[in-house]
Amino acid sequence: MKQKKKSGKRMAAIAAGLMLAAAVILLLVGRDRGQHQQEETIMIEGTDKARYAPGEEVLVSLTVCNESKKRAENLRLELVASFLGEEIDSISQSVSLEAEEQKSLSVSWQPPKEDYRGYLLEVRLSDQTGQRLASETIGVDVSSNWVKFPRYGYVCQYGEDEAAEEKIARMNRYHINAVEYYDWHALHHEPLPPTATKEDPGVWEDWSGRRIFGETIQRYLKAAQKKNMVNMAYNMIYAGTDSFVETVDGKPGRGSQWQIFFAPDNERGEGAFSFSMGQSPSGNGNLYFMNPLNPDWQNYIFTKQKQVFEVLEFDGWHGDTVGDWGRMTDASGNPLGMDEEGNPIYEVKETYRQFLNEAKKALGDYYLSFNPVGAQGIEQANTSMVDVLYTEFWPWDTDRDGVPYVTYASLAAEVERAREESKPYSFDSKGKSLVVKAYINYNSTKSTMNLPGVLLCDSAVYAAGGSRLELGNGNHMLHVEYYPDDTIPMGEELEQQMEKLADFTVAYENLLRDGQEPVARTVKIEEQPVSPDGQYDTIWAYTKADETYEILHLINLLGTDSAWRDEVGEKPAPASVSNLTVAYYTEREVTQVRLASFSIEGGTSQELEFEVGEDEAGRYVSFSVPELTYWDLIYMQ
Repeated sequence: MKQKKKSGKRMAAIAAGLMLAAAVILLLVGRDRGQHQQEETIMIEGTDKARYAPGEEVLVSLTVCNESKKRAENLRLELVASFLGEEIDSISQSVSLEAEEQKSLSVSWQPPKEDYRGYLLEVRLSDQTGQRLASETIGVDVSSNWVKFPRYGYVCQYGEDEAAEEKIARMNRYHINAVEYYDWHALHHEPLPPTATKEDPGVWEDWSGRRIFGETIQRYLKAAQKKNMVNMAYNMIYAGTDSFVETVDGKPGRGSQWQIFFAPDNERGEGAFSFSMGQSPSGNGNLYFMNPLNPDWQNYIFTKQKQVFEVLEFDGWHGDTVGDWGRMTDASGNPLGMDEEGNPIYEVKETYRQFLNEAKKALGDYYLSFNPVGAQGIEQANTSMVDVLYTEFWPWDTDRDGVPYVTYASLAAEVERAREESKPYSFDSKGKSLVVKAYINYNSTKSTMNLPGVLLCDSAVYAAGGSRLELGNGNHMLHVEYYPDDTIPMGEELEQQMEKLADFTVAYENLLRDGQEPVARTVKIEEQPVSPDGQYDTIWAYTKADETYEILHLINLLGTDSAWRDEVGEKPAPASVSNLTVAYYTEREVTQVRLASFSIEGGTSQELEFEVGEDEAGRYVSFSVPELTYWDLIYMQ
């Protein structure tokens, strides 16, 4: 039920909260007053944090403008908070604007005490008659810990003059609650130079010769902490560079005793398992891989990571790999180790669970996330004590059933499988939400990212209950695996859509990734092709449910294909459709049907009229969907 907060004490607190804020998002609404045209504007810059602890106050920064040459008196500025479409709070105040005046404000809101909830805040501006002049929305996440609803971003530039604070502030607008610090370190086996201290971390070069300023990293860390973002230090779990395996005088280095080698029957290579990164002025352009199950290597790398935490205030370790390369042995030709049942292990991907569990023990209260590249060995991560699930998909890899990761449905299936397998290892027994890294427009030469390819992939992943790592470094989007090579901007339209999508996925996180299970439901749409598995040129009817809701995701693939990569950036936008007559077959009693979409009315939920019927296929609920552009979320109570 909507609760009005109108006490004098409350209003005084709102008035006291007015403060200067920058303006980013613009919504213009005009109105006629006789012969004079007057325009009022609301602009929302964002919230002060990416995530709020229960009981923590939310601050929304905005600007109200009067663009006419006439004074606007006693306008009503109202903030309405909603949870899954139901208004739970409303606070308001009077605002008067001089002719052509711009007034910057900050409105505070106290969320309910419940933990792990997403809200939609709508700021409305009305005249004295109650006529709506303008409105804007933003999402708010109230969660005591980021691991339930991870929203990963990244940074990758650490020069002396980097605008660290500005980049973090821009990422905050996308509600990013964890930052991956990519290639911040000196060398993989020696993340920090020995001279680095907390008081003076110093300056060092990475493998490519880039100068890394410790003070810049510190500025990133402090700025992110103020926004309630978690800071994760990137590093491989099992890699050392050239100087680790061979000394300058050609003798075996310390790491040589822990290396792994291609097995004799492995057709993918021979000799030491290594990977070339590129030209390195220090001669450290190659990665040599260590045995993750070697206890001496584990002790070495865990000690190095803990030394990092003593110097720089990271919150955890983001571990990386290079994917599956077949059967390997240790330097003596022996297996890499034994599994829990005593069987020999020859594949690196079979070592992950044991390594991650040991790493988590060693790290203690620090977070651990991990990337089994290509989702190879992802089942090991899913069944480990790792805090956050994460994987980088490539189209040449396949799932455990041999299905290549090519389509939207293949990504969604892995998100679902990860949630199911990780249930016993999640703090709430609902499973963990997989963070998906998948490079859109990988071979594109376009001037900007292709909007349809990005939005369709994101829609599929979020509908499945996952999230994406794609935004970061301020206002950039990844399209290649070496983050500093990212050179294609999003473009203004995609930036705006990504803000709306970020607000939407936060506001409805309790319907997207809070224990919802896939269910088999028949869905029919008059005069439109429908598929349950995301076939091209159809409307993908993706059906899920929880204890309270039947959930129907409509993902629009009409007039476009079902491949997620959109390599050259030419995927066409799906054909928008309107007034869809939908029949959703379920035996559960439905009392309410609501629809929300990031592309409709700022994500605000609208109630749909519905009818209950029955035919030879069973009992169904029928309703009309006003429009479908990319992705509509329909939830039936």
